[in-house]
Amino acid sequence: MVDMIEEGIDVAIRIGDLADTRLLSRKIAPHRLCCFASPAYLEERGTPTHPDHLEGHDTVNLRYQSTGQAFRWPFRIGDREIEIVPNSGVVADASDAVLIMLAAGGGIGIGASFMAAPYVKRGELVPVLSTFAVERNNVTVLWPASRRANPAVRAFLTMLDAAFTLRMAASSID
Repeated sequence: MVDMIEEGIDVAIRIGDLADTRLLSRKIAPHRLCCFASPAYLEERGTPTHPDHLEGHDTVNLRYQSTGQAFRWPFRIGDREIEIVPNSGVVADASDAVLIMLAAGGGIGIGASFMAAPYVKRGELVPVLSTFAVERNNVTVLWPASRRANPAVRAFLTMLDAAFTLRMAASSID
């Protein structure tokens, strides 16, 4: 992970929980985590209808670069949320790489709907288990306290709010 203060970075955008308390932060957008697969994969292997049915499928997962931990797939079942870590034959350390592998027929994977939306619009991916998808509110913009009054940073933050609102609305896959 880059040290924003030491590196002189004005603003960063992150998805996920944040650990660095030296930074100011503001949540700028929600996103939805959903499973996806290529139509060809689903035609060959079938479409699971419940997270329990993933066990018989090839899965592609994300491994965090910073910790080496595999991503835990969240699902909403009724009024509770569960997490599973599939036994994935293919693991990547970048969300974009996971989506590329899924579009190539590598199996079923999970990702942010706004990242998968272009693949869905081109017909390369389809949502899977979407009734179990989980909403998150952790697309966050970060900036050092020393940049709090910087007019350029403040203007950029305002622009990000507007841009993410439009981007998330445009990337709906439902």
